[in-house]
Amino acid sequence: MGKSKTKRFGSIKPNPIGLVNGKIINEQEAQINDDQAANIPAALTNIIEKLQAPTSEERACGCQLMASIVSQPKAIGYLLRENVVKMTAPLFLDKCLDVRKSALGALRNMSVYGQADVSEVMIDHDVLTPLTALLQTYNNGWLPEKEASKYDTNVDVLIESLELLSNLCESNNSAVKRFNKENLLTTILPLLNVEVYGYQLCNSAARCLLVVSENNIEATTVCQKPDVVSSFLKIIESDPHGIDAVLLRTLITGILLNLPEVDLSLHYKGIIKAILQVLGMDSFSMIDAALQSSHLDSGENTLENELTWPEVDKLLTAQGVSLELLANMCCSDEEWEDVENSELSSDDQTMDMEEDSAESASEVLCLPSEIASAFLEENILSKILLKVSPLTEDQTSKLQESHCGKNTLKKLRDLQTRCLLCISNIVGAVDESLLSQSTPLSTMWTGLYQLLQISSATEDEDLRWALTSALRAVIQRMTDLQQTESVSSIQASDIDFMVGVAKATNNRETQINVIKILSTIGCMSSVTLSSLLQKIGAILLEVACHNEDIIVVSESLDSLFDVFKEDNTDGVAKEIGLVDQLVDLQASFKLRIKEKRGELGENFSIVMMAKSNLAGFIKYKLSKR
Repeated sequence: MGKSKTKRFGSIKPNPIGLVNGKIINEQEAQINDDQAANIPAALTNIIEKLQAPTSEERACGCQLMASIVSQPKAIGYLLRENVVKMTAPLFLDKCLDVRKSALGALRNMSVYGQADVSEVMIDHDVLTPLTALLQTYNNGWLPEKEASKYDTNVDVLIESLELLSNLCESNNSAVKRFNKENLLTTILPLLNVEVYGYQLCNSAARCLLVVSENNIEATTVCQKPDVVSSFLKIIESDPHGIDAVLLRTLITGILLNLPEVDLSLHYKGIIKAILQVLGMDSFSMIDAALQSSHLDSGENTLENELTWPEVDKLLTAQGVSLELLANMCCSDEEWEDVENSELSSDDQTMDMEEDSAESASEVLCLPSEIASAFLEENILSKILLKVSPLTEDQTSKLQESHCGKNTLKKLRDLQTRCLLCISNIVGAVDESLLSQSTPLSTMWTGLYQLLQISSATEDEDLRWALTSALRAVIQRMTDLQQTESVSSIQASDIDFMVGVAKATNNRETQINVIKILSTIGCMSSVTLSSLLQKIGAILLEVACHNEDIIVVSESLDSLFDVFKEDNTDGVAKEIGLVDQLVDLQASFKLRIKEKRGELGENFSIVMMAKSNLAGFIKYKLSKR
């Protein structure tokens, strides 16, 4: 019981402003003054009028105005209610290329700033029909024009369409199904030729393919063909020069790792070394250079500034993808199901906790030997831990003063979250030899706990979830390896702090992480019957009996069964009224399961196991009286 899922997570999204440079953004924002920002409906009226205007200049302006307001609170809600997506999507096929690019950029920004349900609404409003139609115009050996100008607008349009498609496919599986149905892979694969299409377009195509190739057998079947795999391997084995090449190699590496039938055993060492090279690149030096070129005091926009921030964006994207790849190497899609038969009767449930513990301790780590060996050789945990440290106040302040810096700040925080989830996955997957070589688990626990204290007031729910996930993984592994000396210093005040973290969030996963951390501490306390056992038992029982979330209740029950499984804890259980309160809870818990059954989804097995174990636990404890 109490096995935690390792975390798979999606790709980091590129800069939402896309191809629009800083000067244009500032001009657009100037058009939406403070009064309009406070009165979004008024700005919306202006946008709608321009989107439906007869001239291409006004239609493009309307799209650009929309792109610049979607980051404002409530703006997306207003836009969706006024069916602006339905007005904008047909402009993907406008005769004017500038209108196409602006329309794509506007909806791309909406997909970045909105949540997954925003992408769902966009798809419901049929954004995919004009988008796929546009992409199919680039079939049949399309080649970019060799112009002397800075950009080929056809290339810009294609880049924006690929970025929008990537965001939609990442958020919604119906977009992936449409991708397969329209056979868009035949459009995207040829674009991975850097010599013909250049890095910018090639990287957009690679990111799109990375997204759609995950758990998509139709796409991976094509990508696993020998000639395609050979072209991918050629890219990842190259020595990249420049950040564009680094980003491309990173994205192609991710695509290869998504291909289940491709044997990469001979390439894992090189892949992991290349990933760590990306993570080792100094993003802060590049950010400092970008800040210096921004001329914050004068508000000027120089060519140097326009070129430097995109470089920062590419590096942070490459580092985000690299962390994603490392984390996902440590988990598999088959790993999650703890419960083979969620309908087992209580008579079938054994309460032999010693057997459960033995199974947990002997659980075979599924990390392939080639990956484990590469992790060990590269001392991977220590290198990832270096990137967990939060930004200084000075760094944060400087980034907040710059428009582009604000986007960078968001990405840096996202990277910190990804580092923490990466640590969580790796700690649970590698063997003891790697853990003994890198930073000791006890030191890791102390550092992560201090970081949680520093970040306790944060409004970043993802960071709080990632921190508690990492702490949960570390303390569980310390227990598995019987490295519990440092945890013995945990005080009642530390328990109160963890409870406060759980109460401060509505995030279920964060709350469950805290429950499992307390459970692990409680299990250690049950051996010596320390004073913390009663406190933790009372907390878990309070959650089980009074929390409104049936999933959280189930996890709390699971933790109680772990903490109080041994007979020597019966005295403490009696002090907190454990068995009597669980008897009172049983009937209402069954009723809640019946009421919520249709809403449980993938959590159904967790709840049913808790129900069965509750009956078995009560029966066992009553028999001992």
